[in-house]
Amino acid sequence: MNHAFRIDPRRLAVNDSYTFLMKELEKVDNEILEPLSGTDWPRDMPVITGGGLLESIASVDVSYASTGGDDDNLFFEAANDIPVIQADMSKQVARTFNFAEYMSFSTMEKEKMIQVGRDPETFLNKGIRLHCDKLIDRNVYTGFVKVSSTGLCNNPAVTRASAAAHTPGGTDTSWATKTADEILADINRTISALWRDNDCSSDALPNHILIPVEQFGQLVTRKVSDDSERSILTYVLENNLTVQQGGELTIAPCKWCSGIGSDGSDRMVVYMNRVDRICFNLTQPLRRMDTEYAEMRIKIPYIAQFSEVRFLYPSTVRYLDGI
Repeated sequence: MNHAFRIDPRRLAVNDSYTFLMKELEKVDNEILEPLSGTDWPRDMPVITGGGLLESIASVDVSYASTGGDDDNLFFEAANDIPVIQADMSKQVARTFNFAEYMSFSTMEKEKMIQVGRDPETFLNKGIRLHCDKLIDRNVYTGFVKVSSTGLCNNPAVTRASAAAHTPGGTDTSWATKTADEILADINRTISALWRDNDCSSDALPNHILIPVEQFGQLVTRKVSDDSERSILTYVLENNLTVQQGGELTIAPCKWCSGIGSDGSDRMVVYMNRVDRICFNLTQPLRRMDTEYAEMRIKIPYIAQFSEVRFLYPSTVRYLDGI
């Protein structure tokens, strides 16, 4: 017996009405939920903007020397041997890196999305800008393995040391087990060593410290003592060597400091955050190029260019591992 497949028109009408009703009752939120992402390079690294598309950035170093010792510069009437000043000049060259990315969509896609109040160009523009910003963030803090560049947190030319042990003869250097005074001692010891290596120049006193997010949370949460209301962070900010010398010190959390030290340890970065000490060049901020049309598709390229981090005075940066 043949059973024909039949559709009940009454049921179809009910289902269609229900579907239509559900769509009418659905409210589309106008807020677009974009990825949660953060970059901190504007806070931690001075930038020089402009210059156009370049091959490299160069800076000139000069050091001075005089014949003889310091005492030989004392001049007496009978003296006829006057020391001569000498200057030794050298050049530092920083490479530049190009960023390029494009968006592509069909004209039909664009028209359809515009009909519902969306423009694909708006979404993709935000995506490209976010990608470029995150690339600059990596360039500033760690550099790129592919081109053998380094950043603020991992330059091999920077002097590094290990944190002191919590107990004499011990191996535990973590801040998690240290007292407020021991943490302050680690910080002041690092500042003092950096300052001393720069002839105790006031222009070398560090004003910026980066530590991993976990350690920053510990400084904020833990109190100096059980009967104190002050956090360790407040205590350190008030009693560090830089502040005692009339300067200002910023301690900030940095995700790139985690596991980047020797043997995968956490690292503290102490440095002078000043454009004439350390910086990078954003020679070409992100720029939209000419729109291309081909075979019913729209293609919009973007370019940017930036340099690797320029350690103008490597001696004004110092690492402390094992915190």
